Amino acid sequence: MTFITSRVFDFRGAGTERTAPPNTLLRGYEIIDAAKTQLEAECPGVVSCADILAIAARDSVLLAGGIARWQVPTGRRDGLVSRASDTSNLPAFNDAVDVQIRKFSEKGLSTQDLVTLSGTSVNTVDI
Repeated sequence: MTFITSRVFDFRGAGTERTAPPNTLLRGYEIIDAAKTQLEAECPGVVSCADILAIAARDSVLLAGGIARWQVPTGRRDGLVSRASDTSNLPAFNDAVDVQIRKFSEKGLSTQDLVTLSGTSVNTVDI
Protein backbone atom coordinates (compact mmCIF):
# COMPACT_ATOMS: atom_id res chain seq x y z
CA MET A 1 0.00 0.00 0.00
CA THR A 2 1.09 3.47 -0.64
CA PHE A 3 0.33 6.18 1.86
CA ILE A 4 1.13 9.76 1.06
CA THR A 5 -0.35 12.62 2.99
CA SER A 6 1.08 16.00 3.57
CA ARG A 7 0.10 19.53 4.45
CA VAL A 8 3.12 20.87 2.61
CA PHE A 9 2.37 19.02 -0.63
CA ASP A 10 -1.34 18.41 -1.16
CA PHE A 11 -1.72 14.83 -2.40
CA ARG A 12 -5.47 14.53 -1.86
CA GLY A 13 -6.75 15.54 -5.29
CA ALA A 14 -7.93 13.47 -8.21
CA GLY A 15 -5.23 11.41 -9.89
CA THR A 16 -3.14 11.02 -6.72
CA GLU A 17 -2.10 7.87 -4.87
CA ARG A 18 -4.55 8.65 -2.08
CA THR A 19 -7.52 8.64 -4.45
CA ALA A 20 -6.32 5.72 -6.62
CA PRO A 21 -8.52 2.59 -6.70
CA PRO A 22 -6.19 0.38 -4.60
CA ASN A 23 -6.32 2.93 -1.79
CA THR A 24 -10.02 3.87 -1.77
CA LEU A 25 -10.78 1.41 1.04
CA LEU A 26 -8.11 2.84 3.33
CA ARG A 27 -9.35 4.74 6.36
CA GLY A 28 -7.74 6.99 8.91
CA TYR A 29 -6.23 9.66 6.70
CA GLU A 30 -7.73 12.30 9.00
CA ILE A 31 -5.74 10.91 11.93
CA ILE A 32 -2.46 11.05 10.01
CA ASP A 33 -3.34 14.53 8.73
CA ALA A 34 -4.03 15.73 12.30
CA ALA A 35 -0.73 14.30 13.57
CA LYS A 36 1.14 15.83 10.63
CA THR A 37 -0.48 19.23 11.22
CA GLN A 38 0.51 19.23 14.90
CA LEU A 39 4.05 18.07 14.17
CA GLU A 40 4.50 20.64 11.39
CA ALA A 41 3.45 23.38 13.82
CA GLU A 42 6.12 22.30 16.32
CA CYS A 43 8.94 21.22 14.02
CA PRO A 44 8.29 22.04 10.34
CA GLY A 45 9.72 19.70 7.74
CA VAL A 46 11.19 17.24 10.25
CA VAL A 47 8.72 14.36 10.67
CA SER A 48 7.38 12.62 7.57
CA CYS A 49 3.97 11.04 7.14
CA ALA A 50 5.82 7.80 6.43
CA ASP A 51 7.38 7.93 9.91
CA ILE A 52 4.02 8.78 11.47
CA LEU A 53 2.48 5.73 9.80
CA ALA A 54 5.30 3.42 10.86
CA ILE A 55 5.09 4.55 14.50
CA ALA A 56 1.27 4.41 14.47
CA ALA A 57 1.37 0.86 13.09
CA ARG A 58 3.74 -0.24 15.86
CA ASP A 59 1.65 1.44 18.56
CA SER A 60 -1.62 0.02 17.22
CA VAL A 61 -0.19 -3.51 17.57
CA LEU A 62 0.59 -2.77 21.21
CA LEU A 63 -2.83 -1.21 21.85
CA ALA A 64 -4.51 -4.26 20.31
CA GLY A 65 -2.78 -6.49 22.84
CA GLY A 66 0.36 -7.37 20.96
CA ILE A 67 3.29 -8.18 23.19
CA ALA A 68 6.14 -7.26 20.90
CA ARG A 69 7.87 -3.92 21.32
CA TRP A 70 10.34 -2.81 18.68
CA GLN A 71 12.24 0.26 17.70
CA VAL A 72 10.95 2.01 14.60
CA PRO A 73 13.70 3.47 12.46
CA THR A 74 12.82 7.04 11.52
CA GLY A 75 14.13 9.49 8.98
CA ARG A 76 11.93 8.57 6.02
CA ARG A 77 11.10 11.39 3.65
CA ASP A 78 7.74 12.07 2.09
CA GLY A 79 7.59 12.07 -1.68
CA LEU A 80 7.24 15.21 -3.72
CA VAL A 81 5.05 13.59 -6.37
CA SER A 82 1.90 11.52 -6.00
CA ARG A 83 0.49 9.75 -9.05
CA ALA A 84 -2.39 7.29 -9.09
CA SER A 85 -0.54 5.38 -11.82
CA ASP A 86 2.14 4.46 -9.25
CA THR A 87 -0.44 2.23 -7.54
CA SER A 88 -1.33 0.19 -10.63
CA ASN A 89 0.76 -2.84 -9.67
CA LEU A 90 0.20 -2.96 -5.91
CA PRO A 91 -0.80 -6.35 -4.51
CA ALA A 92 -4.54 -6.43 -3.88
CA PHE A 93 -6.31 -8.24 -1.07
CA ASN A 94 -8.15 -10.37 -3.62
CA ASP A 95 -5.15 -11.27 -5.81
CA ALA A 96 -4.34 -14.96 -6.09
CA VAL A 97 -1.28 -16.02 -4.10
CA ASP A 98 0.84 -16.50 -7.22
CA VAL A 99 -0.07 -12.98 -8.38
CA GLN A 100 0.85 -11.53 -4.98
CA ILE A 101 4.18 -13.39 -5.01
CA ARG A 102 4.95 -11.99 -8.48
CA LYS A 103 4.00 -8.43 -7.49
CA PHE A 104 6.14 -8.60 -4.34
CA SER A 105 9.03 -10.03 -6.34
CA GLU A 106 8.78 -7.18 -8.87
CA LYS A 107 9.32 -4.79 -5.97
CA GLY A 108 12.34 -6.71 -4.68
CA LEU A 109 10.44 -8.40 -1.84
CA SER A 110 10.45 -12.09 -0.95
CA THR A 111 7.68 -14.59 -0.22
CA GLN A 112 8.59 -14.23 3.46
CA ASP A 113 8.01 -10.47 3.12
CA LEU A 114 4.61 -11.24 1.57
CA VAL A 115 3.62 -13.49 4.48
CA THR A 116 4.88 -11.02 7.06
CA LEU A 117 3.16 -8.00 5.53
CA SER A 118 -0.05 -9.75 4.51
CA GLY A 119 -0.41 -12.21 7.35
CA THR A 120 -2.08 -9.77 9.70
CA SER A 121 -4.98 -9.23 7.34
CA VAL A 122 -5.68 -12.83 6.33
CA ASN A 123 -9.20 -13.99 7.08
CA THR A 124 -8.92 -17.44 8.62
CA VAL A 125 -12.64 -17.97 9.32
CA ASP A 126 -13.12 -20.07 6.20
CA ILE A 127 -9.93 -22.08 6.51
